[in-house]
Amino acid sequence: MRVSDYIKRVEKKELKELGKKYIEKIGDEEVILIRVPARINLLGTHVEHRGGFINTIAVDKNLYCFAGKRKDRKVYIYDLEEKRYPERIFNIEEELEKCGVIWTEFIRKAKIVPGDWANYIKAGVLYLYNKFPENINTGLNFFFYGDIPTGAGLSSSSALVVATMFSILKLFDLPIKKEELPEMCGEAEWYVGTRGGSGDHASMILGKKGYITHMRFFPFIVDYIPFMENYKVICCNSLIEAKKSANAKDIFNERVATYEIGLKLIKKKFPKLSERLKYIRDINEENVGSARKIYEILLNLPEKLSRNQIYDLLPEEDLDRLFETHKEPENGYNIRDVLLYGISECRRSDICGNLLKLNKIKEFGKLMYISHDGDRVVKFLKNGKKRKWNYRVSDEYLKKLINFCEKNDKRGEIYYQPGAYRCSVEEVDYIVDLVKNIDGVIGAKITGAGLGGCVVMVVEEKKVEEVLDTLEKKYYKIKNLPFSSFVCESTDGVEIV
Repeated sequence: MRVSDYIKRVEKKELKELGKKYIEKIGDEEVILIRVPARINLLGTHVEHRGGFINTIAVDKNLYCFAGKRKDRKVYIYDLEEKRYPERIFNIEEELEKCGVIWTEFIRKAKIVPGDWANYIKAGVLYLYNKFPENINTGLNFFFYGDIPTGAGLSSSSALVVATMFSILKLFDLPIKKEELPEMCGEAEWYVGTRGGSGDHASMILGKKGYITHMRFFPFIVDYIPFMENYKVICCNSLIEAKKSANAKDIFNERVATYEIGLKLIKKKFPKLSERLKYIRDINEENVGSARKIYEILLNLPEKLSRNQIYDLLPEEDLDRLFETHKEPENGYNIRDVLLYGISECRRSDICGNLLKLNKIKEFGKLMYISHDGDRVVKFLKNGKKRKWNYRVSDEYLKKLINFCEKNDKRGEIYYQPGAYRCSVEEVDYIVDLVKNIDGVIGAKITGAGLGGCVVMVVEEKKVEEVLDTLEKKYYKIKNLPFSSFVCESTDGVEIV
């Protein structure tokens, strides 16, 4: 369809304006218009790349993209917010001189301009061109507009990758099934510098209106659970922007490295378990024997390690590639804290599927709060005072859990342990603690990678207005911030409009 035809067809004034910009800068050509939704992750944070389940909703905040072919090998990128996202042009063959290369090797050597929004489009274009150079025989135009809040943990940046790659898939009729695209998108985004998984992309691609998407990778499994009756999901934007700066990337990548170091140490120290432990999710009661044995395994690991200590303990491993993604943490790698978070979050995100199917919403909400405690940095008391969240997986703590297991005390259950991933910020913790005191709020937690962004909460439908009013009066007004919370409406995944 020509751009002018889309302009007549679409109702959003911003899309009409975007179409006019396309005609002004490129011409009235054949294009496709792609819609990519934001995603909310209710439970299963920081674990999709460790084999854990995620439980997501595609929500009606969207990124739109007019995409068309060019006659040369250049890629032209434009955003309606051009002051914030300046136009960019790059040549595909200059960026990737040779195709069929190992993607991880290419991105190690690629010259990337840190913080440039065009990196997300380059990621998608270069990834697919590397795989399908004979199919992608022209350059491309991408014109974007979106209302997904940036830096809010709703994956506005991943939406750029999905829009880019889905557009190319459709324009060049690439031999990729929709179910295969999420993993490709996740790998493509490594170009930008983070080492995350493909959960956000999968949520945007495979989301289904009226349903929670319960899915896992390695191998890929997806199930759709009907949305909770008489409950609503509210997203509260803290307006603390979760920037993917160099420091943030260091923190994100350091946590991922800690997962890998911890798993390598367990496999080396417990060789009889090694073949059964491919991912963090595999450190479970079924594979290991019991929750008590998991705690005993953790008790045999050090709480913290420096890089030199890790080199000494794992001399046979190629650790340099793991360490090159981030700076060494000043106080060492928190091996036990991060491992226990990952092990327990994998368990929480798995069992919650059945809780939702059985309509056990309060039990699900309790797991949301425990999950957030794993990211927490401070705790706000009812009187408004705060205290530092001093959680650590010490010898004493593990011995207490082992004692609970011996007594068949439910406090020893794996899914009740928060661990300590520590990717929240004070403002996000404040919002969680604020709404937790409102009757009718079933659960609340950070959503997204962290270091700012949004809180997602499950609320009784009749309490929605009270919650929104409380957020306005006790968060936004106090901080002199614009009201930035909304009730989530579920929608379908990526599509051609």
